[in-house]
Amino acid sequence: MKGQLKALPNYQQLKFLFLLFNVVAISGWVVIIGFPFWGWGSSFVVTVVVGLLAIIYGYLLLLSFKQKPTPGGDRPGFFNMRGVVALFQNPVSILAAWVHILAFDLMAAIYIQQQGNQIGISHWLLIPCYLLTMMFGPLGLLLFLAIQWFVV
Repeated sequence: MKGQLKALPNYQQLKFLFLLFNVVAISGWVVIIGFPFWGWGSSFVVTVVVGLLAIIYGYLLLLSFKQKPTPGGDRPGFFNMRGVVALFQNPVSILAAWVHILAFDLMAAIYIQQQGNQIGISHWLLIPCYLLTMMFGPLGLLLFLAIQWFVV
């Protein structure tokens, strides 16, 4: 039927998509960490990598809301804890959340890079911030804020 979303992917497809989306995100990290002085680096990461992840996230989110509530369970949603728990009963929703994390971690890294460059923090000092951001999101940003506080 035209205009309808396809059926939910099976587990093997989700595993493949998980790996594929991680490779997309890693391409952004390679640019941020490996090519910090490439003039188009941050634009590439934000426009191409994060943009692609955002499109993927939107599609997965739509698929997630196709999920039917389990009998006796709550309707998936964002506005209460029960809805969030119901949302995360679906592997597609979990994959969507993972893509969301991948995109936002890259955006945090771009912020770290741009702010670090603006105030003259060495790329070598930013690498631990990037790695911590890649693995633990806000903690990498927190490390950067601590470094920034000492530099400024």
